Amino acid sequence: MAQYQSVLFVCSGNFYRSRLSEILFNHYATEADISWSADSRGLLERVRHEGLSPSAIRYLERKRLEGVEQYGRNPLTAVLKDLEKADLVIALNREEHEPMMKGRFGQAPSILEKRGKLRYWNVYDLPGSGGFLKGLFHSGPERSAQEEVSGTEHVDFAVQALVWELLRKAPAKQ
Repeated sequence: MAQYQSVLFVCSGNFYRSRLSEILFNHYATEADISWSADSRGLLERVRHEGLSPSAIRYLERKRLEGVEQYGRNPLTAVLKDLEKADLVIALNREEHEPMMKGRFGQAPSILEKRGKLRYWNVYDLPGSGGFLKGLFHSGPERSAQEEVSGTEHVDFAVQALVWELLRKAPAKQ
């Protein structure tokens, strides 16, 4: 049996972006037959949400991914051991998550990044979705269906690109 490598997706609350990334990654990794699996965590100690974001659920259902109900766990908070045991850590948004990573884990994120074990993407939270900073200051109309789809499609595209990259680097199957 092949040894699996792991990717850890990290966002603020582990309710939308990182969870959607985890689910999509595991789906695409299985389809591509690569020996990688994903998990996800959030950087905030406490979140006001439970389960999985309704936006993520709707997107997964539109994609006809089966077993969406199995992903209904509550958000989990990252600890240093999570970062250390992952082969690759993806923080979903540098501007938002780099200061949070450094505040929570000191120099560990910088060391992991220098070793190529930590990457930052630029995937933003959905407008009006209660993102950490936006939730503090945003007051306006609800997000449109187009904004929701665009945000989830951005996550999906980034995850597919990562799976493709890992597939290209994978040793040939015997």
